Amino acid sequence: ILIIYDTIFYMYKIIHCKKAIFGDGKESKGEYSVLIKNNKIEELGERGSIEVPPDTEVLDLKDYYILPGLVDAHMHFFGVPSDQLHLLATEDESYRVLRAAGEAKKMLDCGITAASCKGSSVTPNLRRAINEGHVPGPRLVAAGEFICSTGGTWDHMTFPLDWAKDTGMLADGIEGVREAVRKRVRSGSNIIKVGMSKGGVEDKYHPWGDNPWNEVSSYSLEEIKALVHEAHLNKLKVSGHCIGDEAVRYALDGGIDVIEHGYAISEATRQRLVDENAMVVTTISQLHFHNEAAEPYHYHDYMKDIFHTHIQQMKIDFEKSLKLGVRYALGTDLVGYPTHPPDAAAKEFEMVVDWGMTNTEAIVAGTKISAEALSLEKEIGTLEKGKLADIIAVKDDPLNNIKTLQDVKFVLFDGDVVVDKINH
Repeated sequence: ILIIYDTIFYMYKIIHCKKAIFGDGKESKGEYSVLIKNNKIEELGERGSIEVPPDTEVLDLKDYYILPGLVDAHMHFFGVPSDQLHLLATEDESYRVLRAAGEAKKMLDCGITAASCKGSSVTPNLRRAINEGHVPGPRLVAAGEFICSTGGTWDHMTFPLDWAKDTGMLADGIEGVREAVRKRVRSGSNIIKVGMSKGGVEDKYHPWGDNPWNEVSSYSLEEIKALVHEAHLNKLKVSGHCIGDEAVRYALDGGIDVIEHGYAISEATRQRLVDENAMVVTTISQLHFHNEAAEPYHYHDYMKDIFHTHIQQMKIDFEKSLKLGVRYALGTDLVGYPTHPPDAAAKEFEMVVDWGMTNTEAIVAGTKISAEALSLEKEIGTLEKGKLADIIAVKDDPLNNIKTLQDVKFVLFDGDVVVDKINH
């Protein structure tokens, strides 16, 4: 009788660095080491304090600062050029997912090791391909196609209604929204994204509205409660596009888990966000890059004015909400090249610091809290024993220079080195 014993082989790596920033608001006092066993953090400690197993691969980053991989809690893999979003109506789905895969690799190479695509039909399949190892990319939480009411947030009203229905985007009524959630589950979505606000009938820019203070609710509270209940039955969080006071109040009343944008709100609603420990996702980068693209991509004057109005109000509310204690995750709402490159997500860290966060607060928001927004807080977001080894390194101390996060030199993803500009 031949007995074959299974032997478990462990692969060890140890990172040595100048300083570690843990993602929870704490940092090491000096040189630090992280021991990795296969794809998880095994031990952490001051350099020289860890017993190193034989044949451990040494990654000496002695002049660099390490921290958890960056997490973009709100972006989109549309898979069409960002200056030609009308192609969503005609472009082949297979091309879109391949284009998105290229952008996903660029994100990972820049240290964005996890992201949540908050609306795109291609992302559940992209997530599957990444998870199975066919293409490189960050850990993805994917909403699949948007859910919105007829005439709602993303209903392309310049296109025929039949086309909008064919996308599967539209859902109306209590049973309609329940069915939409079930269809997303069937397609592989692992978060639900619902549009809760929109521009008025006369507005020129329907998805965000011409004036954030004049937003119209896209759903009744009863519909929102039904959608949330169905999603929670499937153990999925619900993310709500919410601009304006009514939408944010409906989100709180209806049990929405993650509030996107969350500005143009009353002081009473702002206080509720704090009292109920609600999570709001920043999305400054989208508007910043619109302003950057306005001249070279020949935006209409009315679009320039609308984006200016929104970013000004977003800044006012962000500063007030931050001061009051609203809990923020960092998301960019970037949708792809050429105008909104998703690998530029670290710009969000710089923007929130410019608007009042400390560097430490920004890093916690864009790692630990953003991981929670993705329901991945037990796996990633901080440097802790037992968590997955998603680690990046930068040349400068990000607690002093937040812009250094836009120039990541080293990326360890799931225990494997995917970028090393230090030793090569």
